[in-house]
Amino acid sequence: MENIVEIKSLNLCVKEGKEEKVIFSDINAAACSSQFIALIGANGKGKSTLLKTISGILPNCGGGEILFRNKAIESYGRKERSSLLAFVGANNPRAKNLTVRGVLSINRYYKTNWLGSIKQEDEKRISEALEMVSLAGFEERDSSVLSDGEYQRVTIAGAIAQDTEAIILDEPTAFLDIANRFLITRLLRDIAHKSNKCIIFSTHDLQTAIQMCDKIWVMAGDGFYDDTPEKLMEQDIFNKIFDGQRIVFNRTTRSFEAVNETI
Repeated sequence: MENIVEIKSLNLCVKEGKEEKVIFSDINAAACSSQFIALIGANGKGKSTLLKTISGILPNCGGGEILFRNKAIESYGRKERSSLLAFVGANNPRAKNLTVRGVLSINRYYKTNWLGSIKQEDEKRISEALEMVSLAGFEERDSSVLSDGEYQRVTIAGAIAQDTEAIILDEPTAFLDIANRFLITRLLRDIAHKSNKCIIFSTHDLQTAIQMCDKIWVMAGDGFYDDTPEKLMEQDIFNKIFDGQRIVFNRTTRSFEAVNETI
């Protein structure tokens, strides 16, 4: 399969005042169409920074390459990038009195005319996107009064309506209950596989990621790993995520457990 996103020797950095600080070095990874990929790592490793850098929201200030269809992400203009890649941030703010149709219309802005008018084609795509996330008929609902699970599905529908090859999501299930975390993750997997999209998302729910994802990107203490869940377990990579914190990965339960200390 041809790579849609490719990362080569990326040094992830953040700006601290006038200084630029590298927070993670030598990231190499790739993602293809129809792949559902989870990004896992301890807090502070730079998961959000990585996803925003891949998306072109943050500049690549540390060196290395981020390629989209074999072309540097920085070389795409903002409007062109919006036609190729959709980004869904964590804890998206809600606007009062904005309908669900209005939320999704924002994701279609790059296809509108100079007046910003929504065309019949855009209306059709919005309806199709809402149907895909089981929210058909919600177009005129006030988005600010939806449940957390419903609103998260609206943001995902917005990314679908943007009609891109890749969708990147920063912790899309972070503020949801267990049932909705599972349902949203399964929904994203189905969209990737059935709509031929590349979907990359960050999460702390390793157990669900192992169960549902084609690949997992791991930001570990000793480097970056990109492989299938099975191969990562075989290589004992998940134990490197919380290295030195007396937490171990149990292959049987596929979850982390605290190490019992003998007194």
